[in-house]
Amino acid sequence: MKIAMLSFRLPQSGPQTPGLKRGGVERVAHDIAQGLALRGHEVTVWTADPAPPESAYRVRRIPAAALIHNWLGFRLVSGYLGNLLALFPTYGNAQVLIAHGDSLMLPFRGIPVLRIMHGSALDEALTSGSLFRMALQLGVYAQEWLTSITQPTVGVSRNTRSRYPAIQQVIPNGVDTAQFFPGPKSPHPTILFVGTLGGRKRGHVLLKAFANIIHPSIPEARLWMVTEPGPPQDGVTYFSGLSTEALAGLYRQAWIFASPSCYEGFGLPYLEAMAAGTAVVAAFNPGSYEVLDGGRYGRLVGTDTGFPLALLEMLRGRALRERYVACGIERARQFSVDRMIDQYERLLETMAQSPLPIGARAWR
Repeated sequence: MKIAMLSFRLPQSGPQTPGLKRGGVERVAHDIAQGLALRGHEVTVWTADPAPPESAYRVRRIPAAALIHNWLGFRLVSGYLGNLLALFPTYGNAQVLIAHGDSLMLPFRGIPVLRIMHGSALDEALTSGSLFRMALQLGVYAQEWLTSITQPTVGVSRNTRSRYPAIQQVIPNGVDTAQFFPGPKSPHPTILFVGTLGGRKRGHVLLKAFANIIHPSIPEARLWMVTEPGPPQDGVTYFSGLSTEALAGLYRQAWIFASPSCYEGFGLPYLEAMAAGTAVVAAFNPGSYEVLDGGRYGRLVGTDTGFPLALLEMLRGRALRERYVACGIERARQFSVDRMIDQYERLLETMAQSPLPIGARAWR
């Protein structure tokens, strides 16, 4: 198949791009494009970023790429202007187009479009820390809701589908177990965080808990923050610009992966940690509840005050950690990247063979 993909950004890492490593939507977009390309499909990704070093797919630059690399510009593009920018690329003679961003107007290009919803803008709005972002996300939600009833749409989780009832199929994100696998642990009790200090990832909550409760209780404890550099703090090390291999190495060595995030549409880092043989402690949110199956495969915590206590219990309890490690590895196998690609490949082949008009649902 000849497949086009629209993803405003792609994962970036390395010494020349410190701090630009991205996860979430960008990581999943890369994994899908890479998986399909390695199976022999001709994949071209339209984006503002250069191709990651290991990519087997082609990359073409979209208009206004410089705007997308600006914080405010990206917010505007991903919320509103993206619907117009998506119309400018030629997309060649693609048989089907995968859209990871705004796609409301894409069907007018005459190419079958598959929209992937990576979460809910409504939940992003409800967990926003500012009125500006809340208003922006509410507008995005209205567009996404309309998109879901006019285009073939996939959700990455059941909680995403609950916000967009017109979604026809759920295809969970997958983890590459060839890159994320168990290995030797650090000699020090180590907690790993992957995300941002602010926003819904709430890395600052973990920093505060570590300084006030965890480090005083376990002086040899370490906190590894894969995020933008933050304030200097005893026992804390910041990492940025990591390659996937380096990130996987941190997952393997850590004793616990900690996520105080208040919202995840899915939560790929939970899977990466479990695949790497690391116990998970996560704040309760729709993504953590679904991926960890209500607490069966990782510790779910409902309050900020309970979060550091759960981390202390996990650091001190070897048997408890080993139980979560064992069941977490099994859980990660259920969400392999190969299984994810299998489902997308079947769906795209159906769409390419039988192009559907706007709003058609015959491929369900």
